[in-house]
Amino acid sequence: MKDQGITITRPWSPEMYAHNDKVSAMMKDAIFTALSRAYRDDNEEDLAKIAKIICGYGFGSGHDLDSIYEDACRQLDMVQNWWLHSSAWPDMVEHGFVKDLEVKFVGYRPA
Repeated sequence: MKDQGITITRPWSPEMYAHNDKVSAMMKDAIFTALSRAYRDDNEEDLAKIAKIICGYGFGSGHDLDSIYEDACRQLDMVQNWWLHSSAWPDMVEHGFVKDLEVKFVGYRPA
């Protein structure tokens, strides 16, 4: 079986991992751009929404823009591909923070 021109194997092939790492990098770049734009514009509402999508948790009243941004950036750097595929990326697209990519991950079940 092929997906996006890549033969899908179990266990995953080096080609599948390389492809997914490229997709992950593109998604993380787009998310970082949206996160940075909200931070730069002092848009606390969007910053908090994006951070919750990335981190999986919200930020209470004890957090300022700097702490939310810094934590979200740290979490984005460490986010796993499966999390991007199944949760973070679809939520970012749904909320209009990023435009969907034509290229997708391979080897995962549909999100």
